[in-house]
Amino acid sequence: MKSLGVLLGLSFALPVLLIGAWILKVLAIRFAKIENVTFNNSFVLVLVSGVLIFILMSPIGLEEFMELGILGVITFLTIVQTLSYTVGGKYVWKTTFQKAFKAILIPMVFQTILFAVFLNLMNGMM
Repeated sequence: MKSLGVLLGLSFALPVLLIGAWILKVLAIRFAKIENVTFNNSFVLVLVSGVLIFILMSPIGLEEFMELGILGVITFLTIVQTLSYTVGGKYVWKTTFQKAFKAILIPMVFQTILFAVFLNLMNGMM
């Protein structure tokens, strides 16, 4: 039963990661004007940042995290995602912090709001 849950989680996460990497690649090339961006290094950035964000959220615990409320969740996620994606983008794409930040700005805001709304909906179900 546990392996079925993992398989279902991966079947949901993989398409989201792939779409996120493609969006990030397009924004990095067109919006931030970063030259050495590929789909592969954008995928690595999305994957590593996602794992880092999960690791940073793990000590807090899901119940305590959801008790922060929508503004607390948005604030926490904005800080963590901005740091994770910007620092990761700088090193993965071998660019400046400013260009990496510019590339992740739009998806970071969108992802933070969606995640905060999702967590608050989950909180209402519990």
